[in-house]
Amino acid sequence: MDKVREKHTKCTVCKTLTFTNLRKGKIKRITYIEEQKMNCLVKNLCRKHLLLLTKWSEVTQVATYMKLKMPEKEEDLELPVNRLRSKLSQFDKVPQNPIPSAKPPTMSKMLDHMRGPEMVNNKLIYGQFGIQALTGGRLRFEHYNLIRFAINKHIQEGKTYGVWRVNQPWQAVSKKGAGKQMGQGKSDIDHYVYPLKAGHIIFEIGGRIELLDLEKTLKVVSQKMPFKARIVTPQILEDDVRQEAILKEKNINPFTYEYCLKNNYNGVKIYYSPYDLYYLNKEK
Repeated sequence: MDKVREKHTKCTVCKTLTFTNLRKGKIKRITYIEEQKMNCLVKNLCRKHLLLLTKWSEVTQVATYMKLKMPEKEEDLELPVNRLRSKLSQFDKVPQNPIPSAKPPTMSKMLDHMRGPEMVNNKLIYGQFGIQALTGGRLRFEHYNLIRFAINKHIQEGKTYGVWRVNQPWQAVSKKGAGKQMGQGKSDIDHYVYPLKAGHIIFEIGGRIELLDLEKTLKVVSQKMPFKARIVTPQILEDDVRQEAILKEKNINPFTYEYCLKNNYNGVKIYYSPYDLYYLNKEK
């Protein structure tokens, strides 16, 4: 144990003689906190003023954000949907059959629903955040639930909202059972999907919320889609249009994609399809 030593001191504040019991290292700890100029003052204080000085000299460490950006002033925000249904709704796994007593109709692959760029639902209507498909693909019922469970956690009634930009699955996909032989006509329906094109906005989320709070969740959702997808904001979409215009303006190569196809350079006519000439490689 540390030895206790007595010291007869005269307090420089109250000018009284006192006996103080100080353990080894006590004075050293106090003088380390203060400046060297205070050493003489610390050694000549009574116990009462010594405790006051040590109390004032303690520094509490606090973990804070450096250069924290202050939030913008919130204004009156009108939600685009009813407050009672501001969350992403649940779709039916199987669409309703117009004739309940009849067998659901089977369908072909309909690849034209996934070919080319999206020309209608390729912009943000409410102007905040969303997920955009970069290539064509199909959404199954499981992907709808994945998005709904992840996004509805961040939606608060009256403050934030979520809006679907796709409809429920409607296209029937057939599949033969395991071990069955080929033939015997069209197989039964296995599940339903929603086909979409490149550039289609899947859903939007907004309100009194920052992108910093949603970025991690939106990134995970975009990575779990069955096709390439990305997080979009109005600024990102404007930058894409501006970048495309700059590249078109500063292009000095006369042999463009369209020019080479129309003039059959290097016999390319036997390799491309009419869709290549129609979309001109714009399906990202």
